[in-house]
Amino acid sequence: AQPQAKSPEELKAVQAMFQTQDSDAIIKAAEDLLTKYADTQFKEAALVMESEAYRAKIPPDNIKAQIYAERALEVNPANLQSNMTIAEIIIQTTPAQALNKDEQIAKAQKHLVTAQDTLKNTTKPNPQMSDLDWADFKKETSASLHNDLGMLASLRKDWPAALTEFSAAIAEADQPAYQARLAATLQQAGKNAEAIALCDKILAAPQLNAMIKNFVASVKNNATRAAAAAAAPAPPK
Repeated sequence: AQPQAKSPEELKAVQAMFQTQDSDAIIKAAEDLLTKYADTQFKEAALVMESEAYRAKIPPDNIKAQIYAERALEVNPANLQSNMTIAEIIIQTTPAQALNKDEQIAKAQKHLVTAQDTLKNTTKPNPQMSDLDWADFKKETSASLHNDLGMLASLRKDWPAALTEFSAAIAEADQPAYQARLAATLQQAGKNAEAIALCDKILAAPQLNAMIKNFVASVKNNATRAAAAAAAPAPPK
């Protein structure tokens, strides 16, 4: 069942939250709704929107974004966006040498698996949404989840798992960012010829994002040097 406002005043507060685009305005509107209408059926939506608003700030406030995502999961442990948000923040902010890296990786993995299960079992939330748009949403979200799992595998330096996940992401949504991460993983896994070939394919694309272009060029340089070193004759004993 779709959530419903219990009064015209609550409906206005809900509309104020959904109709604004500015991060600070969303945060204020969500807090106003949650403060004035503590039993609102829109609590989960408000917490998710507040979490994403903190994440969208420049610079992102990842601490508050995670706090509100966790509060949303208290309302609905299967919430797709909040599970993804927590996992992605962990992936992006956990240093390679962190003492609690294994614990954080396990936590992120759990949230991503929950998100995958939710996506598989979720039906179209809005009858007005076309079946094609819903299928596209599920496909793109699944690709994003595979990409997140690939980055998580990279944190563990599990290159075979990372290759599998990035390849799955590309199969569902062939984006340059996913291709770039696959190329980097191929290079890390010692598959330098494959990495160079993929880099050349990515770099040949028109209107490639400058950040991705620079990253891919760096991956290609690393792969080229590694391939040359591997092909060099061994020094005489």
